Amino acid sequence: MNRRPLFLITPAACAALVLTPTAANADVVVPAPPGQASAAAAQVGSLLDISRTDANAGSGAPTASASVLRLQGQPVLNLGGTQTGDGETGGSLLDTGSALPARVQAAPWHASAAGTHGPTGHATGSAAAARAELPSVVRAGILTSHSEATHTDQKSSATATSDGADVTLIDALRLDLFHSEVNTEGRGHSYLAGLNGTEIGTDDQLGSTPLCSLTAPGLLNLSCLTASGGTGATGGLTAGGANVATVTPVLDALATVSPTSVFSAATTSGSGTVTPVEATGPTPTVAGDETSRTVNSPAPTAPVDIAGQRTGALPRTGSSPAPLLAAALSALFAGLGLRRFRTRPARG
Repeated sequence: MNRRPLFLITPAACAALVLTPTAANADVVVPAPPGQASAAAAQVGSLLDISRTDANAGSGAPTASASVLRLQGQPVLNLGGTQTGDGETGGSLLDTGSALPARVQAAPWHASAAGTHGPTGHATGSAAAARAELPSVVRAGILTSHSEATHTDQKSSATATSDGADVTLIDALRLDLFHSEVNTEGRGHSYLAGLNGTEIGTDDQLGSTPLCSLTAPGLLNLSCLTASGGTGATGGLTAGGANVATVTPVLDALATVSPTSVFSAATTSGSGTVTPVEATGPTPTVAGDETSRTVNSPAPTAPVDIAGQRTGALPRTGSSPAPLLAAALSALFAGLGLRRFRTRPARG
């Protein structure tokens, strides 16, 4: 019995098993956009800021900044600073400390950040013109702002608030004046006064009235108690803003540099996505009796997130048995064909 054709089948089958392409699966991860928040008791264009705070948490190091008085972007009397990466910084013009029964602070500010190398980045900034506290008796803040942002690959969030005055008496009576806020869902909200949770003069009540859309011909436009927010069209990005009052000069030359915004807050945040895709590489050439074919599949283009940056892919190993089986059967039939049509030696 002639066993030589077996030596033709076996190498061909082995070559097919080795050269058969495998399909690799991957999960394309589009991380959440950065969480950003900013708030201020008052702003005059890019010239002057009073109690301004900012927080930014994204894929890099989180950053927080706070200042009580800032002139053209620079803190005055060192009443402000920035914290990038893990740590905190802060100060005040006057602080009686915690040794006395009552603590009084003039122009306090504080910025902190954490999670630079961890899965969750967090940044917080706070500032006020003045704070005072006598435990269980009174707690008060004047011209305050607070910004906070958090980021993971799955979701980012941000919150910003500003107040003209926030006073609590004997833990029973709370008065909040000129309040603006934006929560993590991008919903802006503002009101003139709040007493134990009852809001008076909100953006819903007064925002559309003539009182909040005054115009002095040739001089300025006044808008007050404004709120905006919602989900954008790209990747579930949310953004919102709230202002108690905004004064915009009518003259274009002044309007571009010196609009005045009082008690404002703004945030942006969003969610990440995970999309499973199947990526295939080029199929190598497999030699037959007299012909060869090559099938090339283009590699998929890496997706781009809403910020215009290419996203990473988390590989998931694995292969499909169907291509292996098909290649082995092809090699088997090729070997059988060679055995049938081989040249037989002449018999003596």
